Amino acid sequence: MRHILFISHARGIHGAEAVMVRAAKACAATGAKVTVVVPSLVEDAGMEQALSGIERLQVLALPYRAAGGSMIRTRLVQWYNRFALNQLKRFVAREQVDTIYSNTSITILGAELARQTGIRHVWHFHEPVDERFGWDSSMKNYYRSLVNATETIVCISKQQLAEWQQTLEMPLKQAQIVYNPIKAISVVSAARRTSRNEVRIGFIGHFEERKNLPLLVQTFVKVHNQMPNTRLCLCGAVDRKDEAYIAQMTDLREPVLTVLPQTHEVEKFYNNIDILVLPSWRETMPLVVFEAMQAGVCVLQTNRSGMSELLEGGKETLFFSPDKPEELEQLLMNCMDADYRQSIAQAGQKKVKELLKNSSFDKQIQTLLCE
Repeated sequence: MRHILFISHARGIHGAEAVMVRAAKACAATGAKVTVVVPSLVEDAGMEQALSGIERLQVLALPYRAAGGSMIRTRLVQWYNRFALNQLKRFVAREQVDTIYSNTSITILGAELARQTGIRHVWHFHEPVDERFGWDSSMKNYYRSLVNATETIVCISKQQLAEWQQTLEMPLKQAQIVYNPIKAISVVSAARRTSRNEVRIGFIGHFEERKNLPLLVQTFVKVHNQMPNTRLCLCGAVDRKDEAYIAQMTDLREPVLTVLPQTHEVEKFYNNIDILVLPSWRETMPLVVFEAMQAGVCVLQTNRSGMSELLEGGKETLFFSPDKPEELEQLLMNCMDADYRQSIAQAGQKKVKELLKNSSFDKQIQTLLCE
């Protein structure tokens, strides 16, 4: 019986964490024993409940952190993680672990464990390469050493793989492309939304610098001046360091702007907007796009992601450059036409249904980790 050690950077059920939970379930379905390691430094935010009911699965909480934003901070993280690393070295030897799986590029504990034990390591890169690091030469050299101790790097788009190779200045010959699984959500008929006398524009995600929210807010103000029946709804988590973004929105008030806290009930959010805008400076494969499409929402998104590998721009979604505000403004104005907006939404909804039906994520993960 295979024993796979999954190492997570957090304890929630969003993004990379949700993908890891799906991967753990897929492996358990083959009869493999699964252990999920989570950081004890943070409270559980739904992961353990999501993992409950899986046979031969255990959750192990240990004190460790994800990599820092520089080599100095990363060395401090290494020092802090030494207790967890020693605990895991004893655990993998005692429990005969076959494979280590790390769920983000900032989860260095698994890579360090693999380098010291020689156990097979699969490293799932979810983030854009410029999200966390300054990438000075020492940081590059450190990551090269971890990559060399890793059997397989999993990237979630061809574009992301190319960017990682460019940043690390080395070919990732052991890399595989595995597109993220799409979560099925409840949908509502387009007629319910178009019956309103207003057009609701939405954003969902973390309010952080990479998401480029000022572009959306500033562009919305211009559109609203021309189309007063528009509304903006932002839904997500606000970190203290990103409160400056909220400060830039103080000239907008209800009902023109609504700011909602992060929620697990994303269906309600999507079912009450007409347009989703994702203005990020950089993304990899944002699952919110697929969620919105299932609900029949017209999606406008940055052209700096791997979505162009799966979706046809101008038909199933609308791409724009995040450093060209005029492009987003023009697209939003075009989408004030209900028929045009619905044509994009309907084509996107049809496409995502095909992707849901033909998803091979579970099989790819099972082949990669369990065979």
